[in-house]
Amino acid sequence: MGQRYYVDPHRIEALAGQLEEIGSLARSMTEEFLDELAPTVRWPGTEGEFAEKAKPQEQKERQTTKDTMMSIRDALVGITDATLAQVRMMKDTRDRNIEGIEQRNSRIETDGLNGDGGPTGHGRR
Repeated sequence: MGQRYYVDPHRIEALAGQLEEIGSLARSMTEEFLDELAPTVRWPGTEGEFAEKAKPQEQKERQTTKDTMMSIRDALVGITDATLAQVRMMKDTRDRNIEGIEQRNSRIETDGLNGDGGPTGHGRR
């Protein structure tokens, strides 16, 4: 006999709620970081040899850092959305199957096991 598989959608939803909080925190951290980063844009200067040499590398690092922060945030949001979609799918499947079982049980109670309203087929004829 195969192993049983058990899923607790409510527990997964609670964990997804925590993921949403983490995503929200990552979003606000990214916004804060970018706000704090903005005033430093002129640190290498705008004129002179140092500015000429340092500015391209600084801009590249600045962009890489922004892209990394945004990617982390987007990944967290994607994981959360996918997890919640899976929970909805599990619940829908469970509810559909339970409804199907209830409908069949109702038909058996009404029509009998053979569907003819007669005996359930366990007796002799």
